Amino acid sequence: MPGMGSPSLGSFGLAAPFYHRIAIEALILAVAAFILIAARFLLYGAAFRGAPSLAVRGGDEAGAAIRVAEPRARAVLRYGFGAFWIFDGLLQLQSSMPTSMISQVVQPIQAGQPHWLVELMQLGVGAWFRHPIWSASGVVWIQIAIGLWLLLGRDGWFARIGYLLTAGWGLFVWIFGEALGQTFGHGGSWLFGVPGGVFFYIVAALALLAPYGWWQRDRLPRWILAGIGVMLIVLGIEQALPGRGFWSFKTPAMVESMSKAAQPGIIAASLRGFHSLLGAHGGAVVNGVTVVILLVTGLSFVLRRGLRVTVVVFAVFSVLVWWLIQDFGFLGGSGTDPNSMLPELLLVIVGVLGLSQSAALETTTVRFWPQALGQAGRLLGVWIAVVALVGLVPLGFAAANTSYSAEAALASSGAPFQIDRPAAPFTLFDQSGRAVSLSQFKGKTLIITFLDPVCTDTCPLIASELRQADQQLSRTQRAHTDVIAIASNPIFHSVSAVHIFTDREGMSSLPNWYFLTSPSLKTLAATWRNYGVGVSVPQNGVMIVHPSLVYVVDSSGVERWMIPADPSYTGAVQSSFASLVDSLVKKVQ
Repeated sequence: MPGMGSPSLGSFGLAAPFYHRIAIEALILAVAAFILIAARFLLYGAAFRGAPSLAVRGGDEAGAAIRVAEPRARAVLRYGFGAFWIFDGLLQLQSSMPTSMISQVVQPIQAGQPHWLVELMQLGVGAWFRHPIWSASGVVWIQIAIGLWLLLGRDGWFARIGYLLTAGWGLFVWIFGEALGQTFGHGGSWLFGVPGGVFFYIVAALALLAPYGWWQRDRLPRWILAGIGVMLIVLGIEQALPGRGFWSFKTPAMVESMSKAAQPGIIAASLRGFHSLLGAHGGAVVNGVTVVILLVTGLSFVLRRGLRVTVVVFAVFSVLVWWLIQDFGFLGGSGTDPNSMLPELLLVIVGVLGLSQSAALETTTVRFWPQALGQAGRLLGVWIAVVALVGLVPLGFAAANTSYSAEAALASSGAPFQIDRPAAPFTLFDQSGRAVSLSQFKGKTLIITFLDPVCTDTCPLIASELRQADQQLSRTQRAHTDVIAIASNPIFHSVSAVHIFTDREGMSSLPNWYFLTSPSLKTLAATWRNYGVGVSVPQNGVMIVHPSLVYVVDSSGVERWMIPADPSYTGAVQSSFASLVDSLVKKVQ
């Protein structure tokens, strides 16, 4: 299942800044709550005491009103999916989300999807990759806001705005996060989550938008059950088709894969036991049972016959699939929701519950509320809208800002190491043959790396990234920063070699660029050792092997950061690494 893999290395480097941003946004929301309460107090003399202009009119008693009672099935739907959205928002708080959302959730489901859908999804992938922390934190607050909105919004214009936001955001996630539930991909199956859990969230939002009259016995509940029934029949027929692997290997392979995901040992053991039980022919048995249950249940829902039996059987079977095949859907450190079974079951329960209620809608006398609760509800509603904005603004920024943040480099190559040791002294020669010592850079911030002057692979990429980092500095910052490369080739290390590299890679345009070397291999080797750079010459004659490291040295000559560079041909990664170097330089200046 997408989201069930192990978090990527980069996630550990982004955890601290991600939680730092979440903490700042939580503080902003706390301040917003204080401002709302203070404004209410200043306007009406009390924080929650009712005011005549806000009193509810109508009804046969003072402070009371006649209103239509919310249908029970609708209330179950609203509260249930409100809880689901909040749970999904809390899952987005996992430390791996800034990085693993793409690598563990989105990219695995892109495989086998139509080209047009992959291209569409790449718009969201690009925005997330450019600004992973902004994107991840935005999703947290949007989904929590939607959940609170559903719990609070019973009816009225405020509730309808929430339902529209829910449907719109659900459609966005269904497309960019679930690839339309893998409906158009190869190998999709109801067992594996088709048509996607968020599809049912969208259906729920649309059902809540329907007028109360549609919840009568012959309207919306019947349509919900019939729609799910038709879907199950189609998926059952698809499940029965030969040649798709479900009669043989696919289900056992999925169970085995899920048993290896990061999760509590007792759950992994249950999946291993189930995989062992399947044996050689278990896949065919599971598929046969699945096809029969989907077809029979689907017909029962469409015809509304035998619901007492089929609903129970379908519920039990769905829970077993959720456990033994989908592995609950949210374990592993990067799961984003409980997968498809629970929201689908909730819709089924709502449909059946709606069929059992009275055909006539009831009215009830509502005593508002006490007044203090009514005013608290209004303030809470405004605050929930603020929560949604705190989520929407970062996502809008990530989509609109086409530059690449430093966090994107952390997502691709891991975190820099914070160190605190004096930079080792050296006396070498630059690309013009002038003697250069570390002492002459006193008062300057230094970017130090090690490059092979005859390398045509990774070293030019690192040079390009450092050139971008230097260009991102302001004129004042650049005047106090120098970029130093030290030759790391024990065979070709002449002044002429580093001069040719400087011209070939366009580094001569940087007045603060130094490519240092020495005619003495002994002197160079001592510098390598002092900076922890191991250099070796392969016997097969290929390019020199050396680590790709970048050091940031402060103006007092102390090494502050060591970055494990992971050069890439991808422009996005190069730009983000340049931003990372640039941000660390600014930190030490």
